[in-house]
Amino acid sequence: MLPLVLVASACSGRSREADAPDSPAIANGAGGYVQEYEPGDRALVDDFEGELLGGGRTSSDDLVGRVTVVNVWGSWCAPCRAEAPVLRAAHERYEQRGVQFLGLNVRDNDAAARAFEKRFEIGYPSITSADSPRVSLAFGGLLSASAVPTTLVISADRRVAARVTGEVSAGTLRALIDTTLGEER
Repeated sequence: MLPLVLVASACSGRSREADAPDSPAIANGAGGYVQEYEPGDRALVDDFEGELLGGGRTSSDDLVGRVTVVNVWGSWCAPCRAEAPVLRAAHERYEQRGVQFLGLNVRDNDAAARAFEKRFEIGYPSITSADSPRVSLAFGGLLSASAVPTTLVISADRRVAARVTGEVSAGTLRALIDTTLGEER
């Protein structure tokens, strides 16, 4: 059993202890904690729909059949800015392997969010801040607008395989994606 490591999130303003999950978590080297879920213990992502910052809509149906990385972010969040290049590089690396990325913008305005995406050359879609509170409920209590950034890796059967609360490192993200992709074979 891995030890539980609690780390404060730079943007949340509160201790992770109150939000710590019951199962083991480990530090990811970038200031957050990582939690992986065994296949039988994974929360199913409920149905959702949301408007995208770049126009159009997305829904939970878009998650079926593909590993998906969901990242909760805000343009005002320093760790979100720090991890943006990591997420962009992972998106570019895994896109041809069928992995999709989806941002969930929180507590922001659309103009600031679009400027963030342009500045960091984010090439994957994000759900608008207006729809994010409702959409976040679909993730079985694993997402919170007060824990920013948070990154989830969703398996092809629409279940949460892993969660990183706080800034995600490149190595951690690659490992979580590779593990989840390996399960799909």
